[in-house]
Amino acid sequence: MKLNLDRNWIDFTIESEDDLYVIYLLIDPGDIIYGWTVREFRGREGSRGERIRIYVGLKVENLEYHAFRGTLRVRGVLIEIPEWFEGAKGSHHTMELSYGIEYRLVKPSDIDRGFINKVLEMFSGASISVLLVSVSMEEVAVAHIRRFGRELLGTIPIQGGGKEGEDSLDRFRRSLRNALTQVKQWVQVRRPTHIVVVGNHMTLSMAKDVINEELGKLGIQVIYHEQGEGGLAGIYEFERVGVDVLRKLNISLGQEYVDEVFSRLGMGNGLVAVGVDEVRKALEFGAVETLIVLDETYKEKGYEMRNLISMVLRTRANLVIIPSSTESGERLRSIGGITALLRFPISSQT
Repeated sequence: MKLNLDRNWIDFTIESEDDLYVIYLLIDPGDIIYGWTVREFRGREGSRGERIRIYVGLKVENLEYHAFRGTLRVRGVLIEIPEWFEGAKGSHHTMELSYGIEYRLVKPSDIDRGFINKVLEMFSGASISVLLVSVSMEEVAVAHIRRFGRELLGTIPIQGGGKEGEDSLDRFRRSLRNALTQVKQWVQVRRPTHIVVVGNHMTLSMAKDVINEELGKLGIQVIYHEQGEGGLAGIYEFERVGVDVLRKLNISLGQEYVDEVFSRLGMGNGLVAVGVDEVRKALEFGAVETLIVLDETYKEKGYEMRNLISMVLRTRANLVIIPSSTESGERLRSIGGITALLRFPISSQT
């Protein structure tokens, strides 16, 4: 994310969905955001309205994450609008923040540079991402893994039919080469910093030369990881066994943290807090070691999360965001989407 600060304003440009985690913490009710938006314009009385693009100033009332589009919507009141756009000033409007466009956020008082710097430090490395290519003899499955999420992009079948006189190995390699054409398109769109190729030993030994030829020339580091499964099953296996590979790249899907939460719940040692109220109480006592939040919970509770994360920063706790699309995310959702590992039981403090 591009960010430029002055005394009471912040210019920012969203470059990826992960940047929304930062923006959530920077925008408050009462702020004014300036940028391009789309609004219906009605000309003569009775004429059909036309949606046009205009530059406005919007006084913020609340935020809403749009899950399907992966964007952030800012709701508020229009306080600055082109003079020719009659009747709109003072009305409510929703601005959807778009990627690649610069916005200006103006605060009613001086910005808290210390808070912003701590937020940026907490979310440093968010631009790191992996294109996971899982290869089997039947299919190639591809997922995009970011620091705060995993998205399955699709599967490409390895065709069984071959040319006359073509042996099974040549047929596999030719079909794999065709499949990698689609993979290269995903690389162009997603722009990962690394490519991780997984599969069993036999499949990778047959596929490696083709993969090096097709993906090695993209200028992105290709990392190989042998495991039991490839294809779609290999994507889910990597979530369980690829922790060390991702950790070296400063990415965590959070499985080890969720495992620890359920382990402590099973022991009943009081070293875990569950739910917003318990977590807030634990933060107030300085007892939180690691705050663990489901990504959809984070986005649905924007202002509430800002307060909690302010306490995380003040008490030097850690923050882990769990992708809802993973097995760990499903387990975390079952207990409310937010929990914390504690340094000491808070029951002894009351």
